[in-house]
Parts: sequence; C-alpha cells; structure tokens
Amino acid sequence: MQRIQCRAVWRCAASLVGFLCLAVATAQGQESWDAVYMGNAKIGWVHTFVEKVSDRGRPLLRVRIDMEQTTKRGNDFAVAKVMYGTIETLEGRVLRLDTLTSVSAGTRIQAHGDVIDGKMDLKLETPGGKQVVTIPWGPEVRGPYAAEQSMARKPMKPGETRKLRTFIPDLNKICDLTLVAHKVEPTVLGDGSSRALLKVEHQFELDGVRKPEFELTSWSDEAGQILKSEQDLMGGIITYRTTKEAAKSPAGPIQFDLIRNTLIKVRDIQNPEQTRRVTYRLKLKNGDLARVFPNDARQKLDLSDKITGTLVVESRTPVDGEAVPGEVAAEFIRSNALITSDDEVIQRAAARITRAAADPWGKVERITHWVYQSIRDKNFETAFAPASEVIQSLAGDCTEHSVLAAALLRAAGIPTRVVVGLVYFQDQRLRVKGFGFHMWDEVHVNQRWVAIDPTFDQTTVDGVHIKLSESSLAGVAPFEMFVPIMSVAGKLEIEPVDVR
Repeated sequence: MQRIQCRAVWRCAASLVGFLCLAVATAQGQESWDAVYMGNAKIGWVHTFVEKVSDRGRPLLRVRIDMEQTTKRGNDFAVAKVMYGTIETLEGRVLRLDTLTSVSAGTRIQAHGDVIDGKMDLKLETPGGKQVVTIPWGPEVRGPYAAEQSMARKPMKPGETRKLRTFIPDLNKICDLTLVAHKVEPTVLGDGSSRALLKVEHQFELDGVRKPEFELTSWSDEAGQILKSEQDLMGGIITYRTTKEAAKSPAGPIQFDLIRNTLIKVRDIQNPEQTRRVTYRLKLKNGDLARVFPNDARQKLDLSDKITGTLVVESRTPVDGEAVPGEVAAEFIRSNALITSDDEVIQRAAARITRAAADPWGKVERITHWVYQSIRDKNFETAFAPASEVIQSLAGDCTEHSVLAAALLRAAGIPTRVVVGLVYFQDQRLRVKGFGFHMWDEVHVNQRWVAIDPTFDQTTVDGVHIKLSESSLAGVAPFEMFVPIMSVAGKLEIEPVDVR
C-alpha cells in the first residue's frame, strides 16, 4: 500500500502560527499590509485595519486582521483564510472577540464572545455544532495582537522589558507574553532596503509553561510599527511590511511545497505496514524531547539529554500489556462540535455497521474497515470537517477518516480519542519518502487504549506511527493538539536503528 502524507494536519497547525505573523497599526482609521514568507517562498498576506466606531455615544475601536495563505502540495494548491476581530475601548480593553478560520471550501470554524463582568463565554461553532466555555478575562487581557498594539501606543526602548496578557486565536486561550527589546540594528526589509530598527524578542508562556515554538523576533521603527518579524518554524516564517499591491501579488517562482518542506527524511523502511517494533534515535534542535513525545503503552522515550534520545514504538492489541482499571473520562464518550456522535445519520450508520459484531473489538474492526472503504474520495481539499459533514461527503484525508471513525465508535459505545503524530509515508508520483504529519485514533477496549488507523485500514497499528499528542476534540480549542507539530517541524532528526 502506498502511503500519502496527510496535508490537512499541517494546514490546521499552520493556522496556529498565523497570529504570530501579525503586524498591526493602531492609529484610528489606519491600515497596513504585510507579505508572509515561509522557507523563502511567499505564501500569503496579512491585512490589518483599525476604525473608530461608537456604541450609544461611547467611542470604541474595531480592530480586524484578515490573513490568507496559499501552499502547494505537489501539483495541487490549498488556500487557508483566517480573520481575527475585536471591539475595544480606546485604551485597548477587549469588549468583544470574533475569530473565523476557513481551512477548506466548506469548513468554517468560528469562535466569538463578549466580555461581561470579568469573563467571556466563548462559543466555538462548526458545521457540526456549538460548544461554550467560560474564560476569566480581566481588564489587562488584550486581543491577539497585544504586542503590536502595545509597541505602537508606546514604542519600546533598547534594554526595556514589557509583560502583557494576550489571547491566542485557535488555541482560544490567554497567555503571558514578555517583550524584550535589544538594540537598534541594520535590518534588511522585503524590498532589499536596509533600515535601523529595534530588535524585540517575543516570549510566550501558556498555562505556566514556556512555549518556545511560539516565540519570534520582530524589528520596529521609532514609532513602534513592526516592519519585519521572523520565526524559526517550517524553514523560517518572515513577514515584511509592504504595500497592498505587493502583499497581494502572486507568489514568485519559488513556492512552499508542503511535502518537501515538512518531510523528515530517513533511510528506507521496507514494508512499513508490517513493522511491529521500531527503535528510533531522535534529535530535536533547540527543543526538549520530553515535552514533545509522550510515553504510553505503545511508545517509550529514553533520554540521553534534553535534545537527544531513543524512542521505542511497538504495536499493541486489546490483550497486550497490562490492563488499567478505572473509568474513562466522559469527554472521550460524549459528542462534540467535531466528533458529532449524536448526529442521527452517524447513529444509524454506527448501528448498521456494528449489527453483527460480537463484542466491542468487533465493533472497532467493522467501523475501522467501513471508514477506510467508504471514504473513496481521498482528497486533500478538506481540513478538519465535522463527522456529520464527512459522512455525507465521504471525502477527505486523515483528519476526516479519524473524526468520522471517532464519531461512529462513540455512537457505538466505544470511548475514542484522536491522535496527531508522524507516520512513515511514500509518494511514488512525487518521488519522496520519509516521516510526515498524520492523524489516527485510539479506542478504549478491554481496559486498554489501543491505536487504530482508519486511513490505512489498520486495527493493529504498525511501528512507524509516532505519537505527538492526543485529544477528545472537546472544548473550544480543537487546534491545541497540533502545537507539538510546531515544536518538531524543521527541527527533528529521526534515525530508525532497529526495525522489526
């Protein structure tokens, strides 16, 4: 079986870094345009505009950022669009938030809410349903572009440190941001010119944990306007302040190819779907392996130091290893906005597919195979559609396979979670092979979490599936599970040293 890379996983992860590519002008009625480059290839633009509005005579600001990214996969192209918007006081206090992510033609994910009495009831809406979570929101919390607004309102000085609280779209969480201004230095801009600009480091902390994968460096002028920003991710993400015409102009002859720029090259692994135990040597540039690779029943990490170690991945069935008694968390059983197991069509399909199953594992086997067979349009144009949509279209790649299988399994009474990680794949048409990003599932059967992969019709998942994170996809932060991809993209070396 020829394996293909799951592009939708990368596209969901890519939307996470969008908020890091922003450069905002905060003067009333002002707008700005920025061009975005990834791996030296132009991938899109950012448009920021601020306008004065009023509410019953109260002067307010509407701040909005529109972003569009176009990336290539072989001979195909995909477009992702993101919009962030807030209504704020003139001092920058957020009153209303609205974000919209469009990761495919028919999939729109919206998060919105109002700040009332020190909290925001944030609503996540997808075509599959709605979820609500209450977020404490103090007067110090700013919108997704807190750094840019702060620096524009009060330009930083060399040696200055500034602390802020900012909202991260798509993660839908508030994080602590520290700005550290260094020195004014000559800086090359997008048109090739050079200007003396202030270098500022942006350091992020989420839930009390430093997040180096979010960090970036910006360069600002004497008015505090960011004219360039750079992030060490996917071969480097750079934004430049420019004109509307330059920002929206078509990409040049160099275009960002998702396969070739995210592929982790390794030596050949023969018959990867037959592997049952693989030992890997890992090295993570400027990272911490223990924060990226979880230990569980399938995989064990042995660290040599912070950035190097050995990972052993083994296949597991419902009778392998020790059982772990205890209740499964309700989030792995309930329906949510993406895993829509309470949808009537999903419910009827699950009952029909599992009618002849003699036990829970029999249900797993039948649903896994049914999803593999039924999604005949194995395309890369859909990203993260809810299960209720997938069962109608029967189209998509690994995200659609995993979400649909999870919904059917939960409808059949099997606790299920989705997994993001790496898988060894080959694309003979494009003549590439290595580890690419992928999504699959884990089911709770016989008091064990067991991996399955409906994309490849596997109920015994092979040794070339490497897990990075897991999720129920409940709550209002479905993209959070993709954060580890940002930690390894362009930074991880993998060497299979023992393949069985």
